[in-house]
Amino acid sequence: MLARVKTFKLAKYHIIALILMPIILIGGFLLAINNLIAEETKVKVSANEAVIADLNQQIDEQRKKLDELADKIDEYKDNINKYKNQASTLKSQVYILDNQIAKTQLDVKAKNEEIKVTELEIQKVELQIIDNERLIEEQKKYLAAFIRLLDYYDDKDYLLILLNNNSFSEFFDQVNNIEGIEEDLQKALNRFQEMVEKFNQQKQELNAKRDQLSELMNKLENQKDVLEDQVETKQYLIKETNNSEKKYQNLVSDLKQEQLTANNAVAALERRLRQELEKKGDEEKFNTFGEASLIWPMDSRRITVYFRDPDYPYRYLFEHSGLDVGVPSGTSIKAAEAGYVAKVAIGTKWYGTYIMIIHNNNLATLYAHLSSVNVSADQYVSRGQIIAGSGNTGFSSGPHLHFEVRLNGLPVNPLTYLP
Repeated sequence: MLARVKTFKLAKYHIIALILMPIILIGGFLLAINNLIAEETKVKVSANEAVIADLNQQIDEQRKKLDELADKIDEYKDNINKYKNQASTLKSQVYILDNQIAKTQLDVKAKNEEIKVTELEIQKVELQIIDNERLIEEQKKYLAAFIRLLDYYDDKDYLLILLNNNSFSEFFDQVNNIEGIEEDLQKALNRFQEMVEKFNQQKQELNAKRDQLSELMNKLENQKDVLEDQVETKQYLIKETNNSEKKYQNLVSDLKQEQLTANNAVAALERRLRQELEKKGDEEKFNTFGEASLIWPMDSRRITVYFRDPDYPYRYLFEHSGLDVGVPSGTSIKAAEAGYVAKVAIGTKWYGTYIMIIHNNNLATLYAHLSSVNVSADQYVSRGQIIAGSGNTGFSSGPHLHFEVRLNGLPVNPLTYLP
């Protein structure tokens, strides 16, 4: 009898040992994996954290430089505004140009600093993405170990576990342990989801930073064009006046009269031609055109002077009536819309060589300072047709296209009508 009892107890302990041994082994395996993952991740992430910290310091230093540049730029703006309100003299005009040149030089420098900041921020986000990718991969291993452990418990017969425990409390401890593992698994899954969401946000941030960098590079090139235009304007002014106040005043007077004459002539011509074309009815091609929809007259988008630009060097004399786009002399110029060529003028003082085309919706476009023309007055052009080459004729300090859009004969902002 005693031998049977001993045999039964030994068998019971043997069964318990068989059940507990895999649990202990899996638990130890899971702990080992966790420790290994934690140590490996800690070492790798710590290395990147040091680099990221250094990048943050560099970004802060660059931003301080940007703040200092912004203060200096504001000083030049104040100087320009003070002289803009003073009487028109050669001295004040040169002073304004000097300050605009100095301001634009700082603008170029500031754009370079912004580009450096953005490049550093891109490096930082790329490192953060690498860290997050590594954590996600490690978390996957962690989750896989949890799932293997749950699979092990799911294969167990709870009745057998109950029979092989000395008391109900031991049985419930075992069941609670399984529930605890499930809770830990849920927490791990939640952490994993947070990592994935953070990873996606970082990728979006990286793409936004790259777009920002591309935009800054374009703005930098545009600022360089503006700077070149301002330097050429100053050189043109000094050359035309020979540093003589009297010659300067004569130049200003002539230009004002030339601008007024050109504007009146263009507006009057447009009104007359529209009336004549409308009288011809449906037989006239112009009256068959649909609603006007403009395109850019050249591939470049580097605007050096905007419509009614507050930084236009001669704004206190006359408003800038269009867009100046910096392009090399001879650049192909396209008709912004199908229309009727109302005027081709050669070598005028104000616009230089220019073309005016009238369109539907009471719109007209004007292309000035041209070096060559491919069309003649009283002909039709199609949308996108090459009509001229850009140049530096008339009142112009450097190669560019002066592009105007007129509504009912009056200049309006071209950017309102361009895509």
